[in-house]
Amino acid sequence: MTGTVGVIAHLDNPSAGDVRDLAAEAEAAGADWLGVADAFWWRDTWMLLAAAADATKTIALGPLVTNPYLRHPFHTVSALATLQELAGPRVHLGVGAGGSEVSGAAGISRADSPLRIEALVTLVRRVAAGHPLDERSGRKLDVPLQPVTVQIAGRGDKVLRAAGRCGDRALLWAVPASDAARSASVIRAGAQSGRAAGTDPDGPELVWAPLVAHEPADRERGRVIAAYGVLNASPELRQRWGIEPALVDEIRSTLVAGGAEAATHLVPAHVVDDVVSPDPDPDRFAEQARAIGARHLAIPAHDLALVRPHVAWARSVLDRIDRE
Repeated sequence: MTGTVGVIAHLDNPSAGDVRDLAAEAEAAGADWLGVADAFWWRDTWMLLAAAADATKTIALGPLVTNPYLRHPFHTVSALATLQELAGPRVHLGVGAGGSEVSGAAGISRADSPLRIEALVTLVRRVAAGHPLDERSGRKLDVPLQPVTVQIAGRGDKVLRAAGRCGDRALLWAVPASDAARSASVIRAGAQSGRAAGTDPDGPELVWAPLVAHEPADRERGRVIAAYGVLNASPELRQRWGIEPALVDEIRSTLVAGGAEAATHLVPAHVVDDVVSPDPDPDRFAEQARAIGARHLAIPAHDLALVRPHVAWARSVLDRIDRE
């Protein structure tokens, strides 16, 4: 199996022009796919993906990640089919539980997120196989939908197990170094409990998206992601970090009220050290990727000028994995 390199758009509220430029740069850098965030306080991800499709020819495109709550599943199916009209078969679907803003600002409980994710993925696959959107009425989607690769991202154990059950790929996004092996084992346990019809019985392919401090600014950016990491961490990881429930509540309320950057000062330095690796040595990362069973890598794109060197770094890690 040949490993792939993905680029995850991590630009702040990108415009259509920003995403066009990023998609073109990622394609020129040799990346295999691009994922664009679905955040209700930013510009609409599907319209941004349409702009990316117009600016590229080969790179795979899709939301990374959309969630099963804020859009009706029928709308997500329609959006996928419409994006396929623009981009062809290079469309993929990234799904997750959604950020804490879904439950905080939007007032929606995410307690049933694994069930919602699996229901959305099942619907997409059924419609792509020719079944109706709505079994009761028999109403079908009037836009052709081809099968898509489903990539499920998560840090919480319940979503990781859902990724094991029904994902084509499972994305470990910014998982702390101390928790990467355990998280990968949770995905495998989910796969062993029973795979969805039509998926590889061996389980999903594992995509690892580590945070690496290539430049000093990367550690500061990692503080933002670490704030979300505290909320999604397992009780055992929080205990290892020494994170008390009161701090979790404070970070959650600050994120909802003021955004991620407002909560960064609440995240202890040792947590950031666990989330953001200070050493980009490709040999070390290749060894870690082999240890957790990852054959694909993804990088966050904060700066257009750094896309090419960071894609090249990820490719060098995969080259070392392939030599083993």
